[in-house]
Amino acid sequence: MENAKALEDLILSTLSFYEPMSFSKIVFDIDTDVLKSYPNFDKDQMITILKSLEARGLVKSTGIEAETQWQRIHKKRPFWKRFF
Repeated sequence: MENAKALEDLILSTLSFYEPMSFSKIVFDIDTDVLKSYPNFDKDQMITILKSLEARGLVKSTGIEAETQWQRIHKKRPFWKRFF
């Protein structure tokens, strides 16, 4: 469980707020030194994590399934929480 949370944080920190990133771009941008500590991490786990992040509203996906791209988004806060 803790391993999955660390992988989510790694992927989320890699994603950009400004431009959508394809799967290959995400893989190239991940820090290789950190990635070495997860030897069993593969493409299926990454897709599962990205879908989980998308379901929670932290990431949005664009494009067709063959060339899906993901972009990190800010969760909207209620109006009253912005002031307090």
